[in-house]
Amino acid sequence: MSKSLGNVIDPIDVIDGATLEKLHNDLRTGNLPEKEIIKAEDGQKNIFPKGIPQCGTDALRFGLCNFTSGGGSPAIVHHAIS
Repeated sequence: MSKSLGNVIDPIDVIDGATLEKLHNDLRTGNLPEKEIIKAEDGQKNIFPKGIPQCGTDALRFGLCNFTSGGGSPAIVHHAIS
C-alpha cells in the first residue's frame, strides 16, 4: 500500500470500524487508476473479508507501538490489535 497512491487504510476506519463496501468506496474517491483500484479491492477482500472491526483508539495505539518498536514501517494487522 502506498500513501501517494491513496490506497492506505484510514486510522479512523480502524478506530470506528468499516465495512468492506466502505473501504472499496474510499478507493474510488482517491486518485488511483482503475487498474490499481481493482488490484487494491482484491487485496482488501483477502485481508479484510468482513471489513475492519471496530478496535478503538487504545488498540490502535497499542498496535502502532508494538509494530514500530522493532523498527521499520508500521503495518496494521487487524488480528494483532483486536
